[in-house]
Amino acid sequence: MMVCWGKTMTEEQKTEFEQRRLAVMRAHIRNDPKHRKFRRKRRLAMARSVLGSIVALGVALVLIKSFILALEGQGAYARMVAPMLEGQAEGSILARALGPDPASTQIAAMVRPLFRDRSSPQTAGRAPVPLGVSQTDIAPEPEALQ
Repeated sequence: MMVCWGKTMTEEQKTEFEQRRLAVMRAHIRNDPKHRKFRRKRRLAMARSVLGSIVALGVALVLIKSFILALEGQGAYARMVAPMLEGQAEGSILARALGPDPASTQIAAMVRPLFRDRSSPQTAGRAPVPLGVSQTDIAPEPEALQ
């Protein structure tokens, strides 16, 4: 038995009181923003992740094309992708994705000054030299001289 304000409660009253008390506590917890569970909208999260992946892939493709265009030039890039585009129609998705577009050509034009000119007359025909080794230290192979 429970004593409340000088009176004792029977087991039945105690059970009813406990049920009411628990109902009030549940209602308070349910209405409290600190304890409220937020349901995730899974469809929206899935759509966001797919869309974000597609956008990231597109940006990466444009940047890769831009750096190849800046390093090699448009003619060399066209020769690189020509074998991949042989069986494709003119306006296909692959042709549009691999072909030079205005964004990648503008980025390539901005990035090109950062790379030194690889086809200058001074470096034409010379092999790249590792750092710390002069050109005179490298002996040519006999097969290369013939």
